[in-house]
Amino acid sequence: MTGVVVYLLANAIGPSAEYGPWQLVLSVLCGGIVLIVQFLASFVNQMHAVTVSVDKRFADIGRATKLFDEVEKLRGDGVPRLAEHATKVVSMGPDILHAFAHAEIDRLAAQMEDFTNLSAECPGENHDWLMTLTGCTRESIDAISTTVVDDGFWSTEPAGRYLTAQREAIIERQIRVRRLFIVKRPEEFGALGPICTEQRDMGIDVRVVALEELPPYFRRGKMIDFVVFDGALSYEIHADQLSVNSSTTVNARANEVEPLIRRFDLLWDAANPAGSPHGVLGTVQAQTGGSVPDGS
Repeated sequence: MTGVVVYLLANAIGPSAEYGPWQLVLSVLCGGIVLIVQFLASFVNQMHAVTVSVDKRFADIGRATKLFDEVEKLRGDGVPRLAEHATKVVSMGPDILHAFAHAEIDRLAAQMEDFTNLSAECPGENHDWLMTLTGCTRESIDAISTTVVDDGFWSTEPAGRYLTAQREAIIERQIRVRRLFIVKRPEEFGALGPICTEQRDMGIDVRVVALEELPPYFRRGKMIDFVVFDGALSYEIHADQLSVNSSTTVNARANEVEPLIRRFDLLWDAANPAGSPHGVLGTVQAQTGGSVPDGS
């Protein structure tokens, strides 16, 4: 097409029989040059696309290699097994199973991402976290339980599994387990008698303290249920205004866990181990000259 246009222009500008062959050659030459330029431009564009694709492939390979190296560090954990079975489950069964599997993977990934910040939170009370942490403990479990939140909990099936896991931790790994029950009035001690007896029989060190018997500065701050595992990680239960468990937080930030440890130790020492015939504590030892409890 370009050669035809050049030929027609050459004829229009200087039509002559003498230059007719040269006009034809010039037209062919110009058309060839244009075709070469178009080919080179197309080739450059294709090479650019190939370069981008290759760079992307290398970047993907780099990410895959890095991910593989990270997974290699967890070879003894469940990460390789998770990856293997996740790829299988999304290729079998109904669509609802695929959607559920993807949702669970996303949930787990989000939870792992939260753990990189040393803290994670979930709605309601997470018994799975509680059981897993109990199984992972190697030194100690210190727990504060309030009757406002724990009312009726110790007669439930999750509580039974939790206590069994603690008993196994005590027997098999010699874990020290301490539980401090906090009630409002000394009159409530009697109701906790059977609970305390059962847990003591399991090897758990149990004490009970009444808020009314505590000095005012002991009562300052939030009275929440929490468990500190190995003196390094806290499991905290938060209740709403209706005393319903609204959320659970797992926290490994030292500056937030240490105040809970100090609060537990202070209240634990305030409870007199010499209690009623059932072992339920009824006397508070107010510390004099001690530090003021943390307000967390």
